Amino acid sequence: MGYRSQSSFATLLLLLLVPRVICIAPIKAVGSKFFNSKTSDQFYIRGVSYQVEEETDTLANPAQCKLDAALMKTLGVNTIRVYSVDNAQSHDECMTTFANAGIYLLLGLDTPKASLYRVDTEWTMELFNHFTKTLDVFAKYDNLLAVTVGNEIVNDAPSSDTAPYIKAAIRDVKAYRDGQGYRKIPVGYTSADLSGDLRLDLQDYLVCGDTIATHADFYGLNRYSWCGNSTFTNSGYSNLYDETEDYPVPMFFSETGCDLIGKREFNDQKAILGYQMNDRWSGAIISLQPVNVLRYEWKEEANKYGIISYAFGTSSAVYTGSGTPAALTPTPISPDFYSLQSQWDTLTPTGTPLSNYKPTYTEVSCPKSTDVWSVAATATLPTIAKLVITTKAAASSSIAQASASTPVVAAPVASPSVTPSSTSNSSGLSTGVKVAIGVVIPLVILTLSIASFLLWRWRRRRSITKDVDQGAGYSEVTQNGGRITEFYKSGGSEADGTAVSQLHADDARQELGSQMIHQLGDPDPEPVELEAQSRPLETSLGSSLRRFSFEEDAT
Repeated sequence: MGYRSQSSFATLLLLLLVPRVICIAPIKAVGSKFFNSKTSDQFYIRGVSYQVEEETDTLANPAQCKLDAALMKTLGVNTIRVYSVDNAQSHDECMTTFANAGIYLLLGLDTPKASLYRVDTEWTMELFNHFTKTLDVFAKYDNLLAVTVGNEIVNDAPSSDTAPYIKAAIRDVKAYRDGQGYRKIPVGYTSADLSGDLRLDLQDYLVCGDTIATHADFYGLNRYSWCGNSTFTNSGYSNLYDETEDYPVPMFFSETGCDLIGKREFNDQKAILGYQMNDRWSGAIISLQPVNVLRYEWKEEANKYGIISYAFGTSSAVYTGSGTPAALTPTPISPDFYSLQSQWDTLTPTGTPLSNYKPTYTEVSCPKSTDVWSVAATATLPTIAKLVITTKAAASSSIAQASASTPVVAAPVASPSVTPSSTSNSSGLSTGVKVAIGVVIPLVILTLSIASFLLWRWRRRRSITKDVDQGAGYSEVTQNGGRITEFYKSGGSEADGTAVSQLHADDARQELGSQMIHQLGDPDPEPVELEAQSRPLETSLGSSLRRFSFEEDAT
């Protein structure tokens, strides 16, 4: 096999062994906006909630993800919201599929069985371990937009006393994130559409005080006040806009939609992504409403508020409750799907480039306790007993150990250091680091092998050229039955009449070298006959004679 064939084989081998690079840039939060970390363009959310089957992990079914991602891309989706996942499952294929479609993930760290509850609220070691294990699993994905520690935990005045637990969870997850060396994945909360003062108190509380380590990195609002052909003013969106002036972190609609009037035109998107709001708000997710009556979501259900339906086909295609559900074909629902598509097609805000954005930070005062807000402005945040958060670089890091029922103890907030939680792998390496090692080491070995081959080829060429210059013998290089059999030099005199000028000898050497390399490199060369013809030279110098002969042996 010639070196060209070997080179082609090496290239093919490299392509087979190297995992496909996902060309999607992480999103980062800077001030009150999201930005693409590669292009520095402002990022606006155009999202849908995503749940295929109840009580199943939507992101653990690769075949279904491929079908849905393709249709979402035609709709104009760039973000999906998934409320919970099984952190013991593999999500590589689905996350790769969505990344290739240009779609990011807003992910809930909690599950129905591992959440901050409104009644008898606790922030425990068990919850911390669950939240951070899920973060470990997803931190390696560049299309992880952000994570939430809870959704609609505060929904009235009595439940406002859960707010410190929300903030404590944000604090500890952010500390763990930073200690593990992960990128600054935004950690935040999504709120119910509360009555005026209560909503504003919670909104401010999550970013108040001088300890930024405890602040939410974003704030999502679930809002359903724009119904039918409402207006910017009648829907209350104008008030929302006014109430978010100088808010220090990104805000967006984490759920939105209303269908009280029937036909849906999605005109609220014009306000959210248009000139009326896009300088303060960062987009919206078409999602389900808490009351299971009005909902905008991806899948059509019995209430008929989805924007696609699934063709279940035969009964065998329906998920039975065990294993991976069958992949179901999504079909757009007309006219809702196409109405939303037409809105998003015309709404492409450019916002402010990062290079032109100069955020200013003004500390937000913590709200005082009132008849609708039960948390004192000076209240300390809960802590977890025995939770030691140190950096991975610490000389000795202890793994947090505590009972699942360990109560949350109120204590002054310290600047936490980070240690892996008890759910971290025993080697101390995160999932992302292990994956990186598993990919990098084979690539290094493969790269060194290819480099060695290329070096050998270069030295081979150099050796051939050197042999030509020195007139050395070179034989038995077989190509298509031919063989280079003789290359020599001999002495002579003028009387022989076969002296070769130095100029012609140089020409012969160059021609001979290139032909020999051609013979070695071409996998299917045609037989070549080369001969450096002796030329007479009229000269008065009786120098030594050089004779070059390069013949092909057909044997």
